[in-house]
Amino acid sequence: LYAHRGQAEILTMLTIDHLTAGYGKLTILHDISLAVTPGQFVAVLGPNGSGKSTLLKSIFGLADVGSGAIRLGNRALHGLPTEQVCRHGIAYVPQRQNVFASLSVRENLLLAVRQKEKAEADNALARAYALFPILGQRQAQRARSLSGGERQMLAIAMGWLGQPQVMLLDEPSAGLAPLFVTEVFRTLRKLTDDGLTLVVVEQNARSILRWCDHAYILREGRMVFDGAADAILADEETVKGYLGVQRQAELFMNHPVV
Repeated sequence: LYAHRGQAEILTMLTIDHLTAGYGKLTILHDISLAVTPGQFVAVLGPNGSGKSTLLKSIFGLADVGSGAIRLGNRALHGLPTEQVCRHGIAYVPQRQNVFASLSVRENLLLAVRQKEKAEADNALARAYALFPILGQRQAQRARSLSGGERQMLAIAMGWLGQPQVMLLDEPSAGLAPLFVTEVFRTLRKLTDDGLTLVVVEQNARSILRWCDHAYILREGRMVFDGAADAILADEETVKGYLGVQRQAELFMNHPVV
């Protein structure tokens, strides 16, 4: 399956065509289309209630699809139960309740590799500790005692250990201190640089646009903008007219990346 961009043909990892979805008789998304290429870091932005989380849940089989198509490569995902979507290579990290609070960091990670042989699981854990050093330092600690940023790192690591083709993340920076926001997005950027494809729902537009490749903006369940992240940052009217979630001065100030 290919998406045409200019004169180039780019293999598409995840495709959504004219999707209408919601919950029962309540329709949240209207005629949504997007294409995500392999190794791309995509942000889904928009005001509260715009349908961002519903989009991720539709991909992962947690919302009701009324019409349209969702494909991973050439494989149709719409209509499949969540466990099958997961087996086909999609991981989903929800905003809340994304780790087992009563278990240690190591026990959480072991759950993520429970179906692997011991040697393979040990190797995967070693790679996780190398990629997420704070988890190696906290591996004996209960997840409930972690800071918000550390817990988010644990949730991301658990999703990554499943070796998905695409990872969906819902508001990974929610409630985090600015330093941890930067660290979370830096880690996500590294994952995509290593080949993972990411679709990330975010309210923190200013921060994520400095790390992601491409962004889609939803408003009232409809797609209102599709473009490169740097183009959105450079377009004052786009931010004012479509996002409306932060003050213009905050979005366009010369903010150094830590």
